[in-house]
Amino acid sequence: MKDPIAERGKYLMMSASFIVGIVLTMICPRGVSAIVDFPIGYSSRGGAYAFISLVDQQQLLEQEGIRANFIYVGGPQISHALISGDIRMAILGPVTPLRAAAQGTDIRFIGGVTERESASLMADPKIAAAVGLKGTRLAIDRLGDTSDFRARKVLEALGLEAQKDVTLLQAGGQTARFAALKAGHAQSTIVDPPLTLVGRKMGFRELVKLTQLDFPSGAASIAVLKTTIDKQPKELQAIMNAIARALRLYKTDKDVAIRGLGRFMQLSDREALEETWRAYAESYKDIPSPSVAGIKIVKDFLAQTDPNLRKLEMDKIIDARFTSKLPTQTK
Repeated sequence: MKDPIAERGKYLMMSASFIVGIVLTMICPRGVSAIVDFPIGYSSRGGAYAFISLVDQQQLLEQEGIRANFIYVGGPQISHALISGDIRMAILGPVTPLRAAAQGTDIRFIGGVTERESASLMADPKIAAAVGLKGTRLAIDRLGDTSDFRARKVLEALGLEAQKDVTLLQAGGQTARFAALKAGHAQSTIVDPPLTLVGRKMGFRELVKLTQLDFPSGAASIAVLKTTIDKQPKELQAIMNAIARALRLYKTDKDVAIRGLGRFMQLSDREALEETWRAYAESYKDIPSPSVAGIKIVKDFLAQTDPNLRKLEMDKIIDARFTSKLPTQTK
């Protein structure tokens, strides 16, 4: 005769296992076996990176079985954090990961969210044309990072030479650079929306839009180490799924996107948020595939002075396997 208490215990254990299985299925609908910690660094609080707020706010990573853990790491330090293992993914400009790859680090670009720049070169109102920049200072974040490259490339397009015609002043992140412009420590800086609008309202001159220079963008590129690709391909696919959904949401739900922008940029000015939303609704891609043209322009520029970068082959650092699996329309 069966023991009714033992049978009841077995039934309860089976029921509990069934419920746990259902919960895990709900949390991890795309095949990730359990919630996984996956620290992700990002190098800017500019508009190109605002999709991060939607990923976080809408819990898109949690729906993929990943615990959201975004960490701001400014300047070249973000690549150091990636290489050391403090973060497992970096959302950043291409300069420092390219330099690391040229030195033998096995870095791969697996995604990117923009194809062209949305920034502008803002200048003191007394500077009416590019020639007026001669003998002045242009604020960047730090020498050797993406803001440095971008400034040099823009000056080159305007017929000027960095550190000869225009001094590059290290001032920190975008907000600090804009503060340097306002205080007169620098006479120009490159900013993204909404600081473009803020600058115009304050009387600064929008000297040139980078879109006018046909400037491909590698901003907010997504980089990982090859060891992470080998060890955690399911997690990387889940993260790219979430990013694609965030980009689509940004483009199709303006109110949600603007709330996310305000939260990410700590901004409440509706007009400024509208300007930012418009800029990135146009420049964000539907599929966050690696921004090959934007990465290549940085590589070619840096290779002028770095022979190791001249030897670096693009197909060795680009890995599109995760974005190639994404549907064109991501829900």
